[in-house]
Amino acid sequence: MNTTILIADDHPIFLKGLQEVIESEPGYEVIFAAKNGREALAIARTQRPMVTILDIDMPEMNGLMAAEELIKVLPEAQVILLTMHKAKDTFLRALEVGVSGYVLKENAVVDIIHAIEAVTQGNSYISPEMSSFLLKQRRNYQDPTAEELLRTLTPSELKILKLVGSYKSTKAIAEELFISEKTVSNHRMNILKKLNLTGKNSLLRFAIEQR
Repeated sequence: MNTTILIADDHPIFLKGLQEVIESEPGYEVIFAAKNGREALAIARTQRPMVTILDIDMPEMNGLMAAEELIKVLPEAQVILLTMHKAKDTFLRALEVGVSGYVLKENAVVDIIHAIEAVTQGNSYISPEMSSFLLKQRRNYQDPTAEELLRTLTPSELKILKLVGSYKSTKAIAEELFISEKTVSNHRMNILKKLNLTGKNSLLRFAIEQR
């Protein structure tokens, strides 16, 4: 049995090229190629393709809106969104809606088959370039957050954190600061709570990153 697929894009040349790429793979059949989101939604509701591929930027109804409406009616629908833009907010909204795949158009020829394979097996798929972009965004976001968290520490806690980052043991820190090991341990526990850190060596990793 062929995997039935609906594709939608308002650019005829891209739409035709995408169909050719998909149908070059054995077992994949494009049952309809729509030119806008409203047309795609109407066809998907009646024909119930196994996979629906929607460009985000389309007239009448964009792909994200069409995906949201389709998944409301058919919760089991496997939807892949195509986009030209690396936009974090749009991506997060797509996940919230229930989209299974997110493919950058610049890499669609390479990624689309992988995306279809993934979603038909019940998995999610994100273009590798999009994943890299999100990872960089996350790193950029975490930096000011780390600074904000550090501002919650007392001078004593900051001093201990710095010594932890120098690979000093609890005993060595206690000797250097002329306090008991129990006091150092209590400070470490408070630092972990304030920095929202859990897991083995999490404090050491954080301290090293902040050096």
